[in-house]
This record gives sequence, structure tokens and C-alpha cells, in this order.
Amino acid sequence: MKNTTIKKKVLVLIFLNVLLSFAILGFYNSYNNYTSEYNLTKNKELTIAKYATTSINDYLQSKIDIVEAVAKEITPLTLDIKNEEIIKRLKLGKIAGNFENLYLGIGENGNFLKYDGTFRTPQTHDYDSRARPWYKVEGATVSEPYVDYTTKKLVISVSAPIKRDGKIIGVIGSDIFIDTIVDTILNINLNNIGFAYLLDNSGKIIVHKDKKQIDKQSKVYEQIKSDKSLHFAEANDNGNTQMVVYNTIPLTNWKLLIQLDKNAIVKEIQKHLVPEIILYIILLVVILFLLYFALVKILSPLKTVEKGLDFFFQYLKGEEKHINKLDIKTNDEFGNMAKVINQEMESIAKNIEEDRDLIDNVKYVVSHVNEGRLDVKVEKRTSTKSLNELKDILNHMIETIKQNVNNDINPILAQLEEYAKLNFVNNIPNANGNIAKGLNNLSDIINEMLQENKSNGLTLDDSSKILLNNVDILNTSSNQTAASLEETAAALEEITSTVIANTERIATMANHSRELSSSIEEGQSLANTTVDSMNSINEQTQAIADAIIVIDQIAFQTNILSLNAAVEAATAGEAGKGFAVVAAEVRNLASRSAEAAKEIKTLVENATDKTNNGKKIADDMIHGYIKLKENLSQTTSLISHIADSSKEQRTGIEQINDVVNKLDVQTQKNASVATQTHDIALKASEIASKILEAVNQKEFRNK
Repeated sequence: MKNTTIKKKVLVLIFLNVLLSFAILGFYNSYNNYTSEYNLTKNKELTIAKYATTSINDYLQSKIDIVEAVAKEITPLTLDIKNEEIIKRLKLGKIAGNFENLYLGIGENGNFLKYDGTFRTPQTHDYDSRARPWYKVEGATVSEPYVDYTTKKLVISVSAPIKRDGKIIGVIGSDIFIDTIVDTILNINLNNIGFAYLLDNSGKIIVHKDKKQIDKQSKVYEQIKSDKSLHFAEANDNGNTQMVVYNTIPLTNWKLLIQLDKNAIVKEIQKHLVPEIILYIILLVVILFLLYFALVKILSPLKTVEKGLDFFFQYLKGEEKHINKLDIKTNDEFGNMAKVINQEMESIAKNIEEDRDLIDNVKYVVSHVNEGRLDVKVEKRTSTKSLNELKDILNHMIETIKQNVNNDINPILAQLEEYAKLNFVNNIPNANGNIAKGLNNLSDIINEMLQENKSNGLTLDDSSKILLNNVDILNTSSNQTAASLEETAAALEEITSTVIANTERIATMANHSRELSSSIEEGQSLANTTVDSMNSINEQTQAIADAIIVIDQIAFQTNILSLNAAVEAATAGEAGKGFAVVAAEVRNLASRSAEAAKEIKTLVENATDKTNNGKKIADDMIHGYIKLKENLSQTTSLISHIADSSKEQRTGIEQINDVVNKLDVQTQKNASVATQTHDIALKASEIASKILEAVNQKEFRNK
């Protein structure tokens, strides 16, 4: 990377500061000038608008004053188009106001009278003054523009009413051609960068230099209109920015609008700013040129300082054998700095020589320390405080190491090699350092520990053999107990299964007994029902028997009656033959009825006997069911007791089975523990053997 000198940095920094200062100052002055010119143009435009509107307002006010004066003069007179006094006053008023025309409109008949005595009436000229815009007023005012009847030009009327007893009886009016006001507006001097025109109170153009714009709405006014009577704003007109101001004419509420081209104004302002900017640039170049040569001259000693310091640094690195002083003779800061630097370089050179001697002495001491001898010290001194401190620290460190390790490290290293070979018989000779003494103590401790380890190893080996034998016995017993418990558990499981099966069968018998008891109850209920039915049949049979007796009696009586009838028929002779036949048939019917009743009676008696027999059998069945139910209840009770006993036996056997299973599990755990203990005993025996083997590999005292 290319180096940049301080001189260049200072020059660049100063140039940038001056350039930035001039740029800010130039921008600030240019902006202020632009703002001042802009505000000046704005104020000038406002002043012109105020002046022009004031002129127009004063002009119209003067016309109103004259018209009002004429109206006051005519008020006492008789309003008639033949009245010479009225014509005389109209002429005087025209001359005083310099009107184009001065006239009278009469409210009574609509007649119109001019200052020169000519007149018009609704009857002769189809002209009614009361219908004209200038007549329709309440007080002195200026009318909206309208086309004059005679000249056919656009005019405005300044009119004032003639009142008697508060009632308008006529109106004095005067015509002012718009051209009169146009001249006032179009003659406003705007230096060919804008123009003025007049708007009515609705924003429609009534005076403009371009005739085509008259009677059109102003688009510019629509953009800036406000409630203010005097207002300034910027607007857009066909893509060009315009500085627009309008002022209101109080009498008519018309707007005088002045429109200036902002681009033309900006260009005009820029014309004034360009010479000023050029002057700033020339002044900036001159100042930068002078600053450059002044700084080059002032900062030239920096190069000499740079070369001198570079040579001195080479000396510090050992590339040069001597130093070169700075040759600066100026009486400024650079000269003073050169003197101080020369003095410091001489002092540093002297210190460096002392430092080199001290370093050589340190090298000698370090070489002896590297050989393991700690009976040396650094003797040289220097002016450099840090090196002296380093010397003291080094001497203190050597002394500390000597006290903590030994006066000579070589015997320690030799003995450590013996220790590495597992030879702990001998100690370090002439031990005067803490580490040497500590190693000797450590050697003594290791000898004692090895002796103790050998004794412990022998004891452990004997104990592990005894433990191994006992574990084998325990393991065998545990395995036998586990096998017996497994057989017991199997037998208990079979007994448990048998008890469970018996319990289930007893429960089934109890269910069958309950079902049979339910069936007996149903049979007993059916037998009771049968008895009730037999009783009912017996009752019905007895009723039938009673009915048959009645039938038999009726048949007997009928037979008697038929005999009586036959006797009577025979007595009657021929006349009773027919009746005799009937009597014979009745007797036959009675005989058959008696025989049928006898047969039914026989059948009913048989049915009654069988019914009584069935009732007796049903009663016997009921007594049998009752006895069977009692026996079955006793049987069910016995089965229930047996089921409860079986459940208790099952619960007891299951508990015994659980205990046996737990004993089996515990026995298996004991067997597992015995196995693990056997493994541990084997490992302990192996460890004892390894301890004895390791101890025997080492050399120590009293082995």
C-alpha cells in the first residue's frame, strides 16, 4: 500500500475544509440572494396589484361620487324627458366626470333621457330603461359588464338611485367603456415576463390582452383562489409554473390578477448569481494556491525528520553502527523538536550499549542454567529500568529454583532415571533443595508402600482363595434350594388349578340349583293355576247338571202336555186330527229332549269325576313341589358353603404360591449373588496375584 505523508494529509485536509467552507458560504449566499430576489419579485408583484386595484377603485369611486351628486341635484326636479333643468344637470355631470354618456332612467314609465336631450321610450323605441342592468340597483354601484344599446360595445355602468320618501323614482347612470379600465390594466409594466388581467367576482375574465380569453373562466385563479382579498401563490399554466397574485377591487368585488413566469424570473436571478459564483471560484483558487506554497515551505522539515528517524530505527535494529543527528536550523517548533530528538537518540544509543552488555551476561548465565548448574548470577547493570528489573527477577528465579530444586539438577535427573526403571533402593546424594529432599522422602514412602503392598497382596491372595471356596459351597446350596422351590411351585400351581376348577364347577352347580329352584317355583305356580282351573270347571259342570235337571223336568212336563193334547184331539174327532199329529210330534220331541238331557247328565258326571281326580293329582303335585323346593334349598345352601370353602382354599393356596414364588425369586437372586461373588472372588484372587507380581518387579529395600 502506498504511504501518504503528513504534509499531503494536512494539505488535503486544509484544501477540503476551505473548499467545503467556500461551498457552504457560496450556497448560503446564493440561496439568500435567490430568496431575496424571489421575495423582492413577490413583494413587487403584490405592490403592483395593490396599486393597480387602488387606482381602479379610486377611479370608479370618483365616477360614483359624480353620479351621486347629479342624482341629488335632480331629486327635487320633476322627472320628465322634456325637463330642461334635468338635461342641463346631465350635461354638467358628463363634463365633470368625463363620462362617455350620462343619462336618466325614469321609474314611472321606463323613459330614457340622455345628457344631449335625446330620449327613448318603451312605446317609440321598444326600450325600457327599467329593464337595463344599470337600473337594477339599491344604491350607488357599478354594474356588471353589458353590451351598450347604441355603440354595441361592452361597457359598465356607474349608477345611483334617485329616491323620494325612501322610494326609487329613477336612476342616474353613466357608461364607461371597458377599454378605459383595460388601458389601466394592460399598461402595468411587468418587464415582458408576465401580464395582468381582470376577473369578475365569479372568476370569469373581463379584461385580458388576449381577446379570445375574455368571458372565460380563469384556470389559474381556480388553483389559487381563497377567502383572502389579497393573495399570492404559485400555479401551473399549461405546464409552466407561474407566480400569481390577485387583489380584490372593493367596489365591484372584481379581481385584478397578475401572472409572472417563474422560469423567466429564475433565469433572471441566475444571471445575477453567475458572476458572484465565478468570483467565489477565482477567490477559492487563489487562496488554495497560496495555502499550498505556504504549507510546502512550512512542512519541509518533516522530510528531514522522517529520514533521520528512519536511520535511527535501522540503528535500533542493528543494521547501522552509529546514529545521524537531525540537521534542522529553524527557530520554530521543528527546530526545537530536532534538538530534543538528537538528545534522546544519544541517550538511547548509550542505553542500548549497556543493554547489550547485560544481555551478553544473561546469555552466559542461561547457558550454565541449561547445563543444570544453579550456582551463577547476572552481574551486569544497565540504565534501562525494565532490564534491571528483569535481571533481578532472573537472579531471584535462579535462587528460588536452587532452593526449591537443588544446587545441581543433574543428580536429580540421574536418580529419576533409576526411578523410571522401578529402582527405589538409593536416594539423591547431597540433597539441599526442597525437591531433592522431597524426592528422597518420596523414595522412602514408596519403599514402605511396596513392602506393605507385598504383605497385603499375600494376605489378599489367601483370603480370596477361602472366599472362593465358600462361595462355591453357597452357590451349590442356592441352586439346590432353587430347584426344590421350583418343584414346590409347580405342585402348588397344579393344586391351585384343581381348586380353581372345583370352585368353578361348584359355582356352576349353584347356578343350576338356582335355575332348578326357579323351575320348581314355576311348576308350583302352574299346579296352583291348574287347581283353580279344575275348581272352575267343576263349578261350571255343576251348573250344567242343574240346567240338565231343569231341561229334564221341562221335557217331562212337555210329554204330559202332549198326552193331554192327544187326548183332547182324540176327543175332538176329525177336527182334532191335525192337532193330534202336532201333539204326537211334541211328545216325540220331549222324549228326545229327555234322552239327550240324560246323556248330557251322564257326560257331565263323568267330567266331574275326572275333574275331581285331576284336582287331587294337582294337589299332590303342589305338595311334591313344596317338598322338592325344601330339599333343593338345603342342597343349594350346602353348595354355597362348599363354594365359600373352595374360595378360601383357593385364596390360601394362591398366597402360599406367591410366597413360594417370592422364595424362588429370592433364592435365584441369592444364586445370582453367589455367582457374582464367585466372580468377584476370582477377580480378587487375580488382583492379589497381579499386586504380588507388580511388587516383585520393583527393587526396594528389605524385599
